[in-house]
Amino acid sequence: MDSAYAVQQLNTTIGDFRSSIDTQMNQIDSTTQKIQATTDEIYKSVNEFKQNMVKSEEVQLAHENLIRIDQVIKEQFGDYDRIRRTIIGVVRDFDINLVRNKTIQELSEELWLTSSRYWLSYALIAVTAWVNDYPEVAANALSECSRRDRIKATLFFTLLNLRFGRNEVARRWFSEYLKTLDPKFMQNEAAVMLQAYISGTFGTDRGLEAQVNATIDEWIAIINEDAAIAEDLVKAYGNYINNLQPGSEFTYESIRRFCVNADQVEGVYRDVSKFSTIKAMVDALDVEEIEQRPDNYKARVDAVLTSLISNYDQEEDELKTQQQYFNLVIKNNGDVKDADAQYQEMLRLKGEGFNIGRQLIGWVLYDNDQNTDVHVRKFALSHTKSWLKTALDRFSDAIQERFPTGYRLRIDGWESVTNGDDQAAQEKDLREYFDTHKLTMVYLNMPNAVAAVGAVLCMGLSFVNLLFLIGAALGLGFLGLNVFRALKQFPVRVQAAVDGLGSTIAQIGMFRQFCDDAMTTKATVLEQLDYNF
Repeated sequence: MDSAYAVQQLNTTIGDFRSSIDTQMNQIDSTTQKIQATTDEIYKSVNEFKQNMVKSEEVQLAHENLIRIDQVIKEQFGDYDRIRRTIIGVVRDFDINLVRNKTIQELSEELWLTSSRYWLSYALIAVTAWVNDYPEVAANALSECSRRDRIKATLFFTLLNLRFGRNEVARRWFSEYLKTLDPKFMQNEAAVMLQAYISGTFGTDRGLEAQVNATIDEWIAIINEDAAIAEDLVKAYGNYINNLQPGSEFTYESIRRFCVNADQVEGVYRDVSKFSTIKAMVDALDVEEIEQRPDNYKARVDAVLTSLISNYDQEEDELKTQQQYFNLVIKNNGDVKDADAQYQEMLRLKGEGFNIGRQLIGWVLYDNDQNTDVHVRKFALSHTKSWLKTALDRFSDAIQERFPTGYRLRIDGWESVTNGDDQAAQEKDLREYFDTHKLTMVYLNMPNAVAAVGAVLCMGLSFVNLLFLIGAALGLGFLGLNVFRALKQFPVRVQAAVDGLGSTIAQIGMFRQFCDDAMTTKATVLEQLDYNF
């Protein structure tokens, strides 16, 4: 009889609280979402720390590999560098005759013995033999020099003869140089020829200058008249932009915390920040033209000769190409994925189907002033700017398609969509949400429900054992204390949500302003390309 009565009491109690428990299910979902959001935030922080540590190690490893490759280059090609310095010194000495011809001859023979595979060592022998009036030796050295690297040799002697006013001979050498060229498969030496053209080296011979002009016009015509090549080059610029590291880091933590579509916002931010990087590249190439005066003509030729002989041979170039990869790792702050994508695109530009257009873009994007003269890079940009502008417009259009039309907010169970300009209305709705759900948040939350059910159960069973009265008292005490705390903390909780809303909308405003500024930067770049290149 007592047991039946106890069961009846329990059923009654459970029925009374069933509706209250059902009410708490929404609160449980909200709590679960909060726990999941906190877990995700912790995971993201830990993952970012791990990625930063890995990137830091990659940067350190890249520095070590650069040093290692430098050591290999010095060990294997140290004599090449000595020959480069020597031949420029010999050429300049012809102007002042401080060193005896016999001394030059002995030095050139010594260097040839240590670097008999190198084309420039034969060029040094030829120059020395010519100065000492050994025509047969000079002819043999010239023949061997051309056999080992016909492109460099013909251009070298073109420039050398121009330097000493032997224009007729220079024209013959330049004609031989042109025979080595294929505008659909250009070599790096084309940069040196362009450098000579830009610096006015060919200007002392109007006939030769006209020939160079015709050659360059022919190159540009080839890429401008082929729609397939032009589209490929637009994509080359597009790939470069896509593979760029963001120009600045996304630091809007309130958006990350309270904006459901934060990933969309961050993705747009990362992309528009690339416009500052592109502007920095264009600014670096926006240099003054080379001053051309009669008294600095030889200095200008010497600068071009230095570029030519510093243009690494194939064996050295392979090592230098490896160094470019590690430099990209450093430039990308250890992000190996982005560095590899840029490196593969760089190799693609040098690969199958290589043409003058790809060479021009390669000079602009992947070379620096140490291996390609800055005026050549400016020339390259001026003749490919239409493709860069098209790529920038396409990139900008893609950003606009992904730009958030609304910002979905979720703060302490409240959800809404803002356009970033309605803070007052959003705050009013948020406060109304808390007013509407105050009963649930303060009184009918899960801890209170558990405490109340436990207290009632204990009271129902107190006739069985008086100890249940203690349990009932504890449950009621916990319930009262929890309600008191919730009431006291409720205004703080509301204010925290309001502050979170205010911070998020403020950061949305900052994000939108950042995007507007970035688009202004893009417009400035387009204007700069139109008027300065």
